[in-house]
Amino acid sequence: MTARRKERIDELDVLRGMAILSVILQHALGVYIRRPEMQFADAAMIGMLFNITKFAVPAFVFVTGAALVYNYYDNLDYPKFLWKRVKDILLPYLIWSIAYEIYSNGLPATNYLWLRGLAKDLLYGNAFYHLWFVVMIFQFYLVYPVFRSLFRKAPAILDSKLRFAAAVGLLAAIYTFIMWFSSSYIPSADLHAGSKAVQVIFIELRDRNFIYFFFYFILGGIAGLILPRWREFVARSCIWNTYVLASLFIWIGFELMQGVSGGLVNLNYSTSLKPSMFFYTVSEIIFLYGVSMVIANSGSIIFKFFSLAGKYSYGIYLVHAFLLIYAVGMVDRFSLTSHHLLAGVYSFILCALGTIAVVMLISKIPGGKFLIGPIPGK
Repeated sequence: MTARRKERIDELDVLRGMAILSVILQHALGVYIRRPEMQFADAAMIGMLFNITKFAVPAFVFVTGAALVYNYYDNLDYPKFLWKRVKDILLPYLIWSIAYEIYSNGLPATNYLWLRGLAKDLLYGNAFYHLWFVVMIFQFYLVYPVFRSLFRKAPAILDSKLRFAAAVGLLAAIYTFIMWFSSSYIPSADLHAGSKAVQVIFIELRDRNFIYFFFYFILGGIAGLILPRWREFVARSCIWNTYVLASLFIWIGFELMQGVSGGLVNLNYSTSLKPSMFFYTVSEIIFLYGVSMVIANSGSIIFKFFSLAGKYSYGIYLVHAFLLIYAVGMVDRFSLTSHHLLAGVYSFILCALGTIAVVMLISKIPGGKFLIGPIPGK
């Protein structure tokens, strides 16, 4: 049996578009904040803007959860489901990983040592700085039957507001503990597991372990399962959540400034894997979901732009790191040495527009889906 064919959720495309553009902006800003001549005022503003964009990866996880539960709640042919993701996700990932490996290290000597190193990079997402995300998100497709079985037991909980609030609160408390464990306990205790595999998966590379992002997937799954009620909740939360979001933004901004040393802003203080950023990110996702609903209902050119970026987001994600290199090079020709924030924004605009254009061109060629993943309408 196949998955139900349902109406596309337009606001998910918009939110996905916002997320992929935020990823590009993060990476563009990250280039400039590492410059030794960076002024503190520029660094502080870049840090604040960086915090605003940190919702991106959790938002992708949220959208994945919403889309999977929305489309594959009733029926799931797991082998067919998984094979589709291998073709749509892993094959382009393999091709671009090799391309980035060649860019970084030159043409390889295709011997056993190179193949072994490539296999390790593919497994860990280390071929280039952004590819870790593919390793993390694919894990949710692998274990989706487990999440699906849990969601199929959810109606009894969803029917009671008290039970639903208690269940979400418990999950949030568990996830908050995991975030504390990741951001505070592991670094302070210099934790080392007895097993090398456990050390790598749960400690050293925990940023690409799906367990450290599970709450956003479940939140998205809830949205996909009770979509009309979710939309009502988002609409009702607009006013009070705006105040919550502003308060949390001040909190994480204060934490970022606490990490300033020698006039340098350390963006590692803006990690997604800490309690304060978890609270902030959930609030921001809810807020931006509401914004996405407004944009989707408008049918405007803004909707068409974000929707286009959202539908091609996977290809854009894979390709953008190449385009960013050239965008930064073009902007640097203007010698904006005292305007790093402005240079970062210009690099972002060039990279975003250039990447969308390249991905659109790839989508027109035969076999383009093997390079950028699913192509809408094909």
